[in-house]
Amino acid sequence: MKEFHCKVMSCEKVFYDGPCVSLVIPAYDGEYAFLANHQACVVVIPYGVLRLRKAQGGWIHCVVSLGVVHFVDNEATVLVDFVEDPEKVDAVRAREVEEMAEEELRQHRSLVEYNANQATLARTLYRLSTRGKYDKDI
Repeated sequence: MKEFHCKVMSCEKVFYDGPCVSLVIPAYDGEYAFLANHQACVVVIPYGVLRLRKAQGGWIHCVVSLGVVHFVDNEATVLVDFVEDPEKVDAVRAREVEEMAEEELRQHRSLVEYNANQATLARTLYRLSTRGKYDKDI
C-alpha cells in the first residue's frame, strides 16, 4: 500500500512522526479514514481514539482530545490538546482527577471554571474507558 507522512502531536509532545498507511480519526459524526493521496481537508477532532497503521505493519492507538487534522500534499498533521497511549493511563491518578473535577462541578463556580472542570471530567472519563482496551500492535 502507498504511504504518507503523519505527525500526531499535542502541546506537550510529538506522539508519532513518520510514515503511515492509514489514519482513522474520531469525528462528531463517526470516524474518518485517510489513505495516501487523500483530498486536502481540515477536520475537527472530538475526544476519542485515533488509530494509525504504520508502514511496517501494525496499528498504533492513542486517546486524543479536542483538536484538528490537516491533510494536504500527502501529509497528515494532527494537533490535539492531549494525546496519550491507552496502556499508560494511570488509573489511580485518573480517579483522583475525576473526583476533584466532580467536586469542583458541585461547587457552582463561574461559567469559565465550570466549563474547564467539565472538560477535565470528560477527558478523564474517556481515558479511563480506553485503558487496557487496545494492544500496541495488532
